[in-house]
Amino acid sequence: MLLTSNARKTWRRAGLTAALATVAPWCAVQAQGVAPDGPRWLIVSNERSHDLTVIDGRTLRVEGSIPVGARARGVKLAPDGRTVLVALSGDAPRMPHPSDGIAVVDLATRTVVRRYKAGTDPEQFAITPDGRRIIAANEDAGTASSIDPATGKVRVALVVGTEPEGVTASPDGRWVYVTGETSNTVSVIDVAAERVVSTFLVDARPRSVAFSADGRFAYVTSEVGGSVARVDARAHRVLARARVGTGEERPVGVVVSPDGRRVYLATGAAHALVALDAATLREVGRVRVGRRPWGVALSPNGRFAYTANGLTDDVSVVDVRTMRVVRTVHAGTRPWGVAVVP
Repeated sequence: MLLTSNARKTWRRAGLTAALATVAPWCAVQAQGVAPDGPRWLIVSNERSHDLTVIDGRTLRVEGSIPVGARARGVKLAPDGRTVLVALSGDAPRMPHPSDGIAVVDLATRTVVRRYKAGTDPEQFAITPDGRRIIAANEDAGTASSIDPATGKVRVALVVGTEPEGVTASPDGRWVYVTGETSNTVSVIDVAAERVVSTFLVDARPRSVAFSADGRFAYVTSEVGGSVARVDARAHRVLARARVGTGEERPVGVVVSPDGRRVYLATGAAHALVALDAATLREVGRVRVGRRPWGVALSPNGRFAYTANGLTDDVSVVDVRTMRVVRTVHAGTRPWGVAVVP
């Protein structure tokens, strides 16, 4: 059957309308669920506004904030999955403050329900997987405090490197690594024995540590050294070091993908998230995020990375498959860290 010119136009318009009708619901789903396979919540600690920002991990919309009353930095989900812990200290660096400690925030009520003493000026901390110990860095004192959550008391303060900051527990909870900013060291704490059993050197001003999921390797960022170290986490020795990019980057936060194949670095003053091959430490991708990204976290499925950007007061959401920012979400003032609630 032959169609006239007007009939052909009408047919094409009808086909386009039908196609749009098919696509429209899909677009609506994507608009409503920006990251439908993302986590339940992102909890962002804010240094200057003294609060936590709660972000819906699927719609990437801010649900509200939780005041904590002091400078909020290190933030982690507790093993029970119902509370988050956040390190609090005063705004004056290295000065004892009445609020120094670790606050426990109930996610259901969104209130602070408990505070642990954690020594002076805690910045980062680790929770063992069984929830029986919290290890917090006391930057001004050069110690790491071992806290019993059951009693809320500090059991012992261990001497570690100078100006300790980064604190991370191994997946099996046996070891805790603590970075020393000024001594350029990583102290290895035997959690059960509550003592330092090893110390090794890395490049200048180590900031953070992340373990692979199987516990075989650890990765340590060195901000001033502009590098990352790959560590044998069983023998506690450095296997390799690599400069990040041109060496001008200042790596701080670090996470490892669930499959252990990628390492993601927040580069602070370089305003970028960098992806490395975990085995070779070669760069395999990068994306510009907000200004001064510090803390970084991954979604449980490893698809999204989240950076807390301290100078733009926001969080960048990165699809790590494409290494593109898919959303920027406003947070509080001077966001520092991100905890993911599955």
